Amino acid sequence: MTTNAFIFSWHSNGIEAIVPISQYEGLDADNTFRILANKPTERNPLDSIIRSLVLRAQFNTQRHYEIYAVDCSADLDEAYWNQQWDKEPQLTADLVRKRGQKIYSDRARSAPVIL
Repeated sequence: MTTNAFIFSWHSNGIEAIVPISQYEGLDADNTFRILANKPTERNPLDSIIRSLVLRAQFNTQRHYEIYAVDCSADLDEAYWNQQWDKEPQLTADLVRKRGQKIYSDRARSAPVIL
């Protein structure tokens, strides 16, 4: 069970998306009960959110996207993370890489060579 989960999507120019995802956690369990009760299920929006972020990353490879999911304490809200990305983008990216679960990464390891 997560506490306060987010998906972060960023690229070589900075953060692009901070998506709070904890509210979607119980939907799959609810759908299990709907199936057992022979009722229609609801689509989990988290599936399309992740799919959209990954597709955007795959179609914009020149930006070197990274997408991670992170569960953190309840006091670290979306406003806190926006502030952190503005103040310390490299430190925040390194922290998310260390503590998060990688969903997608096309991280640039070296600077491109210009001929």
